[in-house]
Amino acid sequence: MRFCYNNSISSNRPEVRAMASRLSGRLNRMVSQLSLFYKLFYGTILIVLAILLFSSATSYLYTRNIFEEQAVDTTARLVDNINKGFEDNLDQVDRIIMSMYSDADNNNSKTGLREVLSPEPFVSLTDQYSAIMAMQAFFERLLNLRSDFNSVYIYVTPIKQYSYSVYGATKPQYDPTGEEWYRKTVAADGKTVISAPHKPFQLKYDKDVISFSRVLKGFSQGANAANGVILIDLSMDALTNIVKKANLSETTSVLLLSGEGRTVYSDTPSLDGGALDPTIIRRMDKAPSGSFSAEIAGTRYLLSYSTLEVTGWKSVTLTPYSELNKSGNRLLSVYLLLAVAALLLTILMAFLLSKKIFRPIQHLKKGIVQVKQGNFDVQLEPTSQDELGQLVFSFNGMVGTIKSLIVENYEEQLARQNAEFKYLQSQINPHFIYNTLQIVSGMAAVHQVPDIGTVSKSLAKMLRYGINMQQSTVPVRDEIDNVICYMDIQKLRFRGYFDYDLDIDEEVYGYTVVKLILQPIVENSITHGLEAKEEGGRVRISGRLENGYLQLEVYDNGIGMTTEDTERLMTSIRVSDSESSRPAQGKSGGSGHSVGLKNINQRIRMIYGPEYGLVIDSKKDEWTRVMIRIPAKESEVHAG
Repeated sequence: MRFCYNNSISSNRPEVRAMASRLSGRLNRMVSQLSLFYKLFYGTILIVLAILLFSSATSYLYTRNIFEEQAVDTTARLVDNINKGFEDNLDQVDRIIMSMYSDADNNNSKTGLREVLSPEPFVSLTDQYSAIMAMQAFFERLLNLRSDFNSVYIYVTPIKQYSYSVYGATKPQYDPTGEEWYRKTVAADGKTVISAPHKPFQLKYDKDVISFSRVLKGFSQGANAANGVILIDLSMDALTNIVKKANLSETTSVLLLSGEGRTVYSDTPSLDGGALDPTIIRRMDKAPSGSFSAEIAGTRYLLSYSTLEVTGWKSVTLTPYSELNKSGNRLLSVYLLLAVAALLLTILMAFLLSKKIFRPIQHLKKGIVQVKQGNFDVQLEPTSQDELGQLVFSFNGMVGTIKSLIVENYEEQLARQNAEFKYLQSQINPHFIYNTLQIVSGMAAVHQVPDIGTVSKSLAKMLRYGINMQQSTVPVRDEIDNVICYMDIQKLRFRGYFDYDLDIDEEVYGYTVVKLILQPIVENSITHGLEAKEEGGRVRISGRLENGYLQLEVYDNGIGMTTEDTERLMTSIRVSDSESSRPAQGKSGGSGHSVGLKNINQRIRMIYGPEYGLVIDSKKDEWTRVMIRIPAKESEVHAG
């Protein structure tokens, strides 16, 4: 069974974790969907509410602890009052006995207390009457001392016993010598014995009294000889007055327990007659004082007790926890009312503060929406100089910058459109020249001058090819056709001194290349390499596909360059911000040489990337080779 129980717990743990994860995720989604205003607003309320609840609970527990301490202090105060009351009563008993000794020594009295309290019998009835009258006068004086005196009883011999009472009648032929109180008093040998509340020993009376008894000595036969016993009964008002002086609350009950645990006094009838459980009494016997919680007759009490020094009795106070809780609840209600008032004030202040903080944010949000809709004239008014005000300042600056950039971009577009318009206008002259060349070609055919027709046709094709600048890359075939037209014209110009070869793989024609890069290279070869040779000049253009790359090469057998000149030329065409002006292939003023090649190199790098471009190799007085290596990309016509 134990194994199965543990397995069931273990199997439930993933479900609990999954449920907790779902609840956490749902709470996070709810919080994330709230606006920043409500996050701050609700967050402030939750923090203040937590503080108020914590302070209220702490105050309630602290107050309840104070009430418990007050109950314990009340018990100590009650014990002090009872001790003081019994000490006062003992002092009064001593004063009464001392007054008896004083009366006994009064020589003016015909029959003094010394003769009255003597164990010797009366000589005559007159003496007996005088003794009774003397005792009655003594008793009357005692009754005037305190209002709670109930009776005084003096026993000397069975014949000499005197009883005077406010309430109750003396029992006929009462003999105390066989009773417990008398034996305890005699055994006390002159010390005052306090008897717990009881019905009067010598009277017929149905109400309890507290008795103080003591042996009378020194009235005859010596100072330490016992002459009799005096018993003074006080009504229960004496003890009630002592308890009242403690100023206990109406709900706090008081018990006096004898050394045996018997209830001596109780101001609450329901707790009289052995209401305390023996386990509670045994617990109180472990220490002279203390406090603990106990359940009595179905009610839970805070029980505080202490031991009376005079009698050895236990003074017990019983304060219901309902009363402690009632006081605490009243205070808690006050705390809660204050907490509610503070919470309402916090809600109001949090709302106003959040609104004040987020009003600039809301304005900023509206400004952003307007900018998003295309209104770049919006300018927000800062309401403060704090971080939010600085944010508004930054927003205004940003919008102004964006507006300026848009204006600049718009003006740039207008300038570009204007340039394109002018470019279109500039094409009017090339078209006119192209049409004129067509007329010249026709006239050459009519007049049978084929060289003029060849030049005009080649020049017309080159002009038409150069005018169309809509594409940056063209099929290799178009670029080869254009350079052939150029070389045909140069071939007529240098009749007998220049020729060319083509070594192009057929598959190369289906790929693309940057427009107008071969003709400037061939022109550079003729101008700087072949013209100085004056005869036998030849240019060879070759094309190959190698490992996904298109390899084009222009080779001439001109005057060539030294290694140093070749390196300087490569360095110059790779410079993007300045032009190199150095002699090339033995020619001075070769700026056009490097400028044209540099332009081709930059165009290749712009289209294909910085790792591509021109590579030039040369040998002085023998040859020059310009190589182009670019990624092989098929033309749309070839790919289709």
